[in-house]
Amino acid sequence: MASATSPGTRPAGGAELGRPFRWLWGSAAASNAGDGITRTLLPLLVVAHHPDPAAVAGLTAVNMLPWLLFALPAGVLVDRADRRLVLLASNAVRAAALAGAALLLAQDRPLALLYALAFVLGIAETLADTAAPALLPRLVDERRLERANGRLSAAQIVLGETAGPPLAGLLAGLAAAVALAAGGGLYALAALLLLGLAPLPRTAGAPRPKAGGGLFRDVREGVGFVLRHRTLRLTLTASALYGLVYSATFSMLVLLSDRTLGLSGTGYGLLLAAGSVGAVAGSWLAPRLADRLPPVRLARWSLVASGAAYAALGAAPVPVLAALALASNGVFMMGWNIPVMSLRQRLTPEDLQGRVMSVSRLCAWGSMPVGALLGGLLAELLSVPAVFVVCGTVLAVGALLLLAPLRDDPAGPRAEPPPSRPTDLPDKG
Repeated sequence: MASATSPGTRPAGGAELGRPFRWLWGSAAASNAGDGITRTLLPLLVVAHHPDPAAVAGLTAVNMLPWLLFALPAGVLVDRADRRLVLLASNAVRAAALAGAALLLAQDRPLALLYALAFVLGIAETLADTAAPALLPRLVDERRLERANGRLSAAQIVLGETAGPPLAGLLAGLAAAVALAAGGGLYALAALLLLGLAPLPRTAGAPRPKAGGGLFRDVREGVGFVLRHRTLRLTLTASALYGLVYSATFSMLVLLSDRTLGLSGTGYGLLLAAGSVGAVAGSWLAPRLADRLPPVRLARWSLVASGAAYAALGAAPVPVLAALALASNGVFMMGWNIPVMSLRQRLTPEDLQGRVMSVSRLCAWGSMPVGALLGGLLAELLSVPAVFVVCGTVLAVGALLLLAPLRDDPAGPRAEPPPSRPTDLPDKG
């Protein structure tokens, strides 16, 4: 697909991604740090006052529920509205919600209020995580999408998954209100940084958002585009499979660490750190490999290799080999995520970016609760290590079968969006 932004608004190439991307990256870094704090803090608050496994599980379910309820409508909103403003508003809502929670939860912490906070944060996250990747193709040159996605992924891993959780524990040790306020401050900073990103003019020739149309019609248009496009359809199916495998194995990782490898809590933390280090390395390596390899080929074999790494993790007899398998899997995970995300952004017309991203998130995230249940069932029927071996094998074989029909160059015949109505005219000039 041709680049969506006029040449005057983006760098023509080279290593520099441009000032607009730097504003977006700074905002994403702040919001990812906020994610790392809040995702760790909320379960701690529930456990401290409601030490019931069902209460903790309920918090996770409430926080993830917006992805099932609002993912597709969020894609419609992102395509109809200014994506920069959607992203800014979602961060502002999270900042306000956490500031209010810092006041309301200073003394008493009723479970209903914690659930309400998790639900509001989940809705805002649904909008933010749909708007950001849909906005990116307007900010950077099409040839630089892998590099831009790699830098955003690195910020998510380092700040959201590595630095955020221990920082949340440290702040919670001081006071829950302090930790909540810190998370809110980071989201507020993320919103403020987006003010440095100037409003983007509409792309010449792009259809106007169909604000007067029905929600279900717009959802059908986005889902229909994905179903008609073989590359998008098959890669999204593979993403759903990956979501199943990831959640099945991750839900059992703590048991593998404790029962099979005999690691302490600190050892488990180091095991997770090995995976994060591998993912950071992969976020640096994947864009460089994408410069030399067709993206479909890179994604296909990375997914196969990720399956092999999961199987190796289950078969690892000692912690060092398990850590190496997790680190390798982190590299391969980025070798899949980054080129596939960039490929979707390239193949999707400007006016459908939000809806295609929302379908992508729904496929990947919607399969995770099912995967967690399957992981527990497999562990009961077989063993904890067998979960990793079986799931890894299924992922490797599934990746080969699903992605084998795709050509290395996906820019061949593809589905086009339905023709615009006569009233959907491009901007003049």
